[in-house]
Amino acid sequence: MDTTVLSLLHNKLLWLQRLVMGLTTIAFSALIFVQVFIRYFLDLPLYGVEEIAVYLAVWLYFIGSGYGVYRGNHISAGVMDIALSSPAAKAALQALVSLLSLAIIGWVCWLCLGYFQWSLARVPKSPELRIPLYYVHAAMLAGAGLMFLYTLIELVGRLHCLVAGRPYHSLAERDDNDTARKAEGRS
Repeated sequence: MDTTVLSLLHNKLLWLQRLVMGLTTIAFSALIFVQVFIRYFLDLPLYGVEEIAVYLAVWLYFIGSGYGVYRGNHISAGVMDIALSSPAAKAALQALVSLLSLAIIGWVCWLCLGYFQWSLARVPKSPELRIPLYYVHAAMLAGAGLMFLYTLIELVGRLHCLVAGRPYHSLAERDDNDTARKAEGRS
């Protein structure tokens, strides 16, 4: 596949993730604000707001988890990085960590796919508003799929750099550097 097509798909995917995270954050915040205002100032309940807020939060968290893996902001324990002095040993360890992460995320993707398929077949509904829950369960599959994709890209990049003897730079670092170079060219 042409690199310009891959680059375009990558940029559109990032744009979509940012859009979903932004819209869900705004909608979640607005719903909570309206709920607090109506409940405490007008002394009226608003039916179903908590349910919708939770489902928006699920989308935010799962899409955000994929974006976090892209940015490299996920939680890690770097104790072995401190213990190892050789850059090659550190690179090999990080490649192994990426491989193990990919295996675990792949398993989680498989579970999410099964759960989503079950949800499509059984069509469970939310307790208050009777919303089909496969809309919510799709967030888990999408987030796990994004985590799998970005971890796979990380693993391939780490292995390539390990074999070539070069330092690894994440996809997000490369994107940030490209953006900075483009901005310098326009200035």
